[in-house]
Amino acid sequence: MPYCGREMGCKDMNKKSTIKIKDNKVGMIGYGMLSSLESLEEVLGRKYEDSIYHVHLNGFQRAWNCVGANNDPNLPAEYLKYNSFYIKDNNTIPYQKSIFLNIIENKEIQLNCTLYFVTLEELAIFDDFEIGYMRVDVTDRVVEYEFEDGQVYSYKALPAYEFNPEKKSKKSIIDKAYMDLVHAAYNSLGSDYRNEFDRSTIPHDPNLVARVIHKKVRDN
Repeated sequence: MPYCGREMGCKDMNKKSTIKIKDNKVGMIGYGMLSSLESLEEVLGRKYEDSIYHVHLNGFQRAWNCVGANNDPNLPAEYLKYNSFYIKDNNTIPYQKSIFLNIIENKEIQLNCTLYFVTLEELAIFDDFEIGYMRVDVTDRVVEYEFEDGQVYSYKALPAYEFNPEKKSKKSIIDKAYMDLVHAAYNSLGSDYRNEFDRSTIPHDPNLVARVIHKKVRDN
């Protein structure tokens, strides 16, 4: 499905054209939460005003298999001031880890995702934000375009943060609000684009999805 970006015409996915990346900028892929422009702008702390392209990454598939502990010392101090609970049968139950989207290798899949352009200084902001992920170069994985004078990056879970579903427990959950945000971003581009999301994503375990609340820890 071609997409008409802010500063571009519709592109035929069978024709690969070239994007010249501006000085001091890089391409960055959003395939989960960062598919939402509002989420991207929240992390950036500013209104995003560059081009947006909806593209495909060759050989990647989404999976719900990045898991982070709620008390991870790499989290900002403000996050550590809260205890997290999920709601089930009107009960609030503490949980220890949150499960997020990740990308894994699958040569049979082309992953639909969003391409933004940010400065090198802003890329460092995303490096800090993406706790549990490593930045990977996907310049040559973009199906529709070739690139000059710069790279395109995405974020992939570090091995230590990969979730093993065989060891899952009620202490690890998918925050329903996070999942709803991702689905809304794909739904906003139409049913075909959302169907592509479903086809290029390993299905999650619905039993792991829960509504979440955070309660501030009382000061002693």
